[in-house]
Amino acid sequence: MFVGDSLGLNQWQSLTCLLHTATPQDPYISQRVAAISTFSFPTYGVSIMFLRNAFLVDIVNEKDRRVLKLNSIGNGRIWKGYDVLIFDTWHWWLLTGRKQPWDYVQDNNITRKDMNRTVAYKKALRTWARWVNLNVDPAKTKVFFQGVSPDHVE
Repeated sequence: MFVGDSLGLNQWQSLTCLLHTATPQDPYISQRVAAISTFSFPTYGVSIMFLRNAFLVDIVNEKDRRVLKLNSIGNGRIWKGYDVLIFDTWHWWLLTGRKQPWDYVQDNNITRKDMNRTVAYKKALRTWARWVNLNVDPAKTKVFFQGVSPDHVE
């Protein structure tokens, strides 16, 4: 399962295309249910999923405001039980203004309008790492993380 933003989506799409190209005659199923996109090869009993979650931690609607919760991963239950988990996040942390998908940031019990984005990112990654340590059996599941992607400006 790929979990993350557009980088993860691109990797998921590339992998599904490569696998389909390797077995073009085999049937496949491509579907999206709620937030999970799945590409399955029934002949082999293999499914590759993608879950868009650009921040890994939760954004929750509370009292008509969107709150980025740096210490909460409610969607983590969806990530359990897979052979491979591939996470990524970074670019969307820098959005401001109307493109920013939250109104407030909550760190433990302190809610503020905004905070240093690098500090917020670091706190969220600690929450994610704690979730991995508590919920993933490394003998059964391999975990990969892709952070900052290369910049192509120059």
